[in-house]
Amino acid sequence: MNFLIFEMKTVCYNSYLYFGDSLGNALTQLGHTVEYFKVDENQLDDLEQYVGMHYDAMFDFNSDLPRALMDDDTYFLDHVDAPFFDIILDHPLYHHDSLKHKISNFHVVCLDDNHKKYIQKYYPHIKSVTATPMTGELAFGKDQIDWDNFENRNYDILFSGTYTAPARLEKAINNMPAPVAETVYELIEMLKTDSTLTIEKAVDMLSETDIYDYINLDKPLHTQTFYLADAYVRCLNRKKLVKALDKCEHPLHLFGALWDELPLKHATIHKELPFNLTFTVFTKAKISVNIMPNFKAGSHDRVFSSQLNGAVTLTDPTILLEKEYQNNKNILFFDLKNIDEATFIVDESLKDLDKLKKIAQEGYEIASKNHTWTEITKKLLSAI
Repeated sequence: MNFLIFEMKTVCYNSYLYFGDSLGNALTQLGHTVEYFKVDENQLDDLEQYVGMHYDAMFDFNSDLPRALMDDDTYFLDHVDAPFFDIILDHPLYHHDSLKHKISNFHVVCLDDNHKKYIQKYYPHIKSVTATPMTGELAFGKDQIDWDNFENRNYDILFSGTYTAPARLEKAINNMPAPVAETVYELIEMLKTDSTLTIEKAVDMLSETDIYDYINLDKPLHTQTFYLADAYVRCLNRKKLVKALDKCEHPLHLFGALWDELPLKHATIHKELPFNLTFTVFTKAKISVNIMPNFKAGSHDRVFSSQLNGAVTLTDPTILLEKEYQNNKNILFFDLKNIDEATFIVDESLKDLDKLKKIAQEGYEIASKNHTWTEITKKLLSAI
């Protein structure tokens, strides 16, 4: 089979480029042919070379290509003989402006079963939706984890990711039209009160009242309009978690941008790294901490990337993770309802390094079996 992979964005620590290359490498290893269009190497005008071409599938990540038009206002993607798969790495509400376009052979891959249901409900023109988490890789190749020296790993507690101060988002919310800002703040309170609530469920609950009946006129559009509610709670929970980790008896290491904006007492702040280099950092961690971006039925790639590199993952649970993992056996879970408990979980876990290493080893076994690029690629081939 012959595939075309677009790499159109270089944001987010170059994670999109990593995902595109990793998918291409896995397809190649499975015996397929892969061609790339890389925005940092090709000119946008060069997209015209694909008009009239045939591929078994095209892939892009968080794509803007569904919006791309030809001179006659027809969709560019409709001029390539191939199904188009948009692999979206966030909640679909952030991608409404692409998902709404009625491309003739439009497919989506998302990270969460709830996201899959959302797309199926609101974008019926999309022909298929596949849910699968993304992943990373073992930094130094197969079977290179030095389990005998687990206790000598440099970082007792590691968190990798960007900090965004909730106050920044409050400023953005306050600049919205007053009725919209009021709705956003109400959604925020709902999400803070019930940590199991998804943003789409919260919007559904509001839309059931006469006051908010206008939401029903175009539910996916309004859900997109309220994106700052989702973003705010994500940032608030991340701030709470890192504050809790900063209280641990063991040292915390932060990798990512803007952490110097958060007053911390003990944490060591490291500069941000390109996405693929974070895997080498995970090889130095005993516990790698994750908090979901409000995913309730999927997972962030950080969970599996940490495990594949021999670290124990501490994370809030999701439906997907609770099906595959068992707390204190192959993963560590904290409760979003009580983020402060992460302090206790980490300190207690680091008191027994033999047990912690066993958790790391069993987590590695699950991740290396179920959450590799080969496994993800097989799911995508099944969808095709």
